[in-house]
Amino acid sequence: MPISGSDFEESGRESSVLLIEFLRSNSRNAYNVDELGEMLASMGSNLTREEVERILVSLEYAGRVKSKIIAGVTYYRYCKVLGYRPARRFR
Repeated sequence: MPISGSDFEESGRESSVLLIEFLRSNSRNAYNVDELGEMLASMGSNLTREEVERILVSLEYAGRVKSKIIAGVTYYRYCKVLGYRPARRFR
């Protein structure tokens, strides 16, 4: 059964917002995909491992999280956004 476009947009945004809020509040730690999936499940968001990975890849591409492979496991950590500052022109 099809769903509306607004339902489609809200469902993905909600999970990514939960994820980024969790990582921001725990910015001193790094988490793997399974740990983040369990955290989302405890908040009522039932996502597969692949869906969590897709969200993390999109957040990494947007510059919101950093990833690092340690002992063969990929860990994700919140990346502080410093804001946009245009380049100065020298005269």
